[in-house]
Amino acid sequence: MRDPDKRHQLALGVTDMCIAQKLSDSAEPVAGELLVTLSSTCTEDTQKAMAEKLTSCEWAPHAALRFLGTRDIEIASVIIKKGDGLSDEDMIHIAQTASPYHRLILAKRSNLRVRVTDTLAQPGEANVLRALADNDTAEISEGTLEICLTAARTHPKLREALARRHDISTDYATQLCIMLPESWREELCRRFGLDKTKVEELTVEAALKISDEGSDNDAAELVHAARKEGRLNGQYALSALKKGEEAVFDHAIAELCELTVAQWRVALAMGGVRAAALACQSAGLDRTAYPIVHKALRHLGRMHQALEGDAMSSAANVFRMYGPEKAAKVLRQMGGRV
Repeated sequence: MRDPDKRHQLALGVTDMCIAQKLSDSAEPVAGELLVTLSSTCTEDTQKAMAEKLTSCEWAPHAALRFLGTRDIEIASVIIKKGDGLSDEDMIHIAQTASPYHRLILAKRSNLRVRVTDTLAQPGEANVLRALADNDTAEISEGTLEICLTAARTHPKLREALARRHDISTDYATQLCIMLPESWREELCRRFGLDKTKVEELTVEAALKISDEGSDNDAAELVHAARKEGRLNGQYALSALKKGEEAVFDHAIAELCELTVAQWRVALAMGGVRAAALACQSAGLDRTAYPIVHKALRHLGRMHQALEGDAMSSAANVFRMYGPEKAAKVLRQMGGRV
């Protein structure tokens, strides 16, 4: 049938026949293959029209749902969002074979079960994981939560989405606290009855594991050479941070602020925005450099608070109230846990 209009009418007519009443177990796969064959030769408008008819049918043929659920996103979203007949196996098929955009839409669907959410989480896509974390009707396994926690180290919005869930364990909430601003830590400690002392101990422990011994030794040598050659200053530290040389930045800041690397890392982990501002002031970086430092540290997962509201005021107050020497002294006190 070459006429597009007649093909359209035929496809919708056969679709209506297939969903008019529940098909037998032997007829269902045949009907599904027939619909796939028809839709594969039709225009996208016809495919979308077929999808809209199938979406409200609880016994819609699964082959057709899977086929249309992996088409272009405009067609597939009709099936993924509202398809009453989608089984867990159908959703797993879509999650495994379609694009990240399809997975993102599927992650927002209500009442997802563990088999589906585990499949959606497997690629580790941050936006999909965040959608799952935000979906409070979705069942999420410990394995998926671990994938989320790993990705959350460099995705602040995912951390916050996880923190809003009420079905995480106290151990998980404790691990999550380490990656959250102080206000969020207090909220999680209150909601889950966490031990604040333990949270602080784990925060310090994580801060001291930021870099391995080999990287630290190499960084120390570079910073020592820079000081010897008269190149060690705030701009040297900032340049290292912008290039992603995290250990070099840590050693440069520690040297410029006259504290140990461990003290600096603990101060940053515990003090966040204020500690970073104190370090900038002590190292000779003015307030115009602070947003660059803040953004880079946040990208690395070592700064958890956005530079807005109270955080912005806290950083501004440091530059207004502290000179370099006093800033270094306060920073040493903040890192005094080691």
